Amino acid sequence: MSLEKWVEHGWLKREPTSPDEIQGLLSVVNRGLADSKVEAISTDLRFIAAFNSALAAATVALRASGYRTATQAGHHVRTIESLEFTLPDGQRFIQKLKVLSNKRNRSSYDVAGVVSDQDLQSAMKLASQLTKELQVWLKTEHANLLVA
Repeated sequence: MSLEKWVEHGWLKREPTSPDEIQGLLSVVNRGLADSKVEAISTDLRFIAAFNSALAAATVALRASGYRTATQAGHHVRTIESLEFTLPDGQRFIQKLKVLSNKRNRSSYDVAGVVSDQDLQSAMKLASQLTKELQVWLKTEHANLLVA
């Protein structure tokens, strides 16, 4: 499978990006990382902020590669799974992000208080690691998108 095959299946569409879009998305990544550290808010919301930061980082990688998810059910999962084709070591994040996604969904839609301190620390660590890998990849492969 490849991102081009995903286009054929209608899961993605080709769409060029711009330095402004990438900078905007990176600001979302950074905001989520910062918000996840705010101890005055609930563990659930801090976890959601960390997960959203990681999801935004995966979105940056997809957009920098020239693709956007099609607006349909499951587009967050596609964004996560696209890491296999975007970042050099992206596959190592996919399963962990899917587990975090399920926990985020439970916390957001089903019941408060399902996120443990360990869950939060795992989400924060994963978001931070993914962001670091993304930054290296952008500098190496897409430096032109870092000039705003």
